[in-house]
Amino acid sequence: MNTKDYTTIAMSIWRSGYIKDKNKIRQQARERMRRLITSDLVGSFRGAKDFDEKKFYEDCGFEYSL
Repeated sequence: MNTKDYTTIAMSIWRSGYIKDKNKIRQQARERMRRLITSDLVGSFRGAKDFDEKKFYEDCGFEYSL
C-alpha cells in the first residue's frame, strides 16, 4: 500500500463520523467504534512502508496521542 491508499482509508473513517447523530448515546457509540477501527488499522499498518501513524489518526479526525 502507499500513502494514497492510507489517506483514502482515513478519509472514509472520517466521513463515517461527519454527520452527527442527535441521539447522544448513539453518537458516543459511533465515535468509540470509529476510534476502535482506527486503532486496529494503525496496529495492522504499523511498520509498513509509507505509513505515518500520526497523520493517519489526524486524517481520521482524531488527535494523535501516545
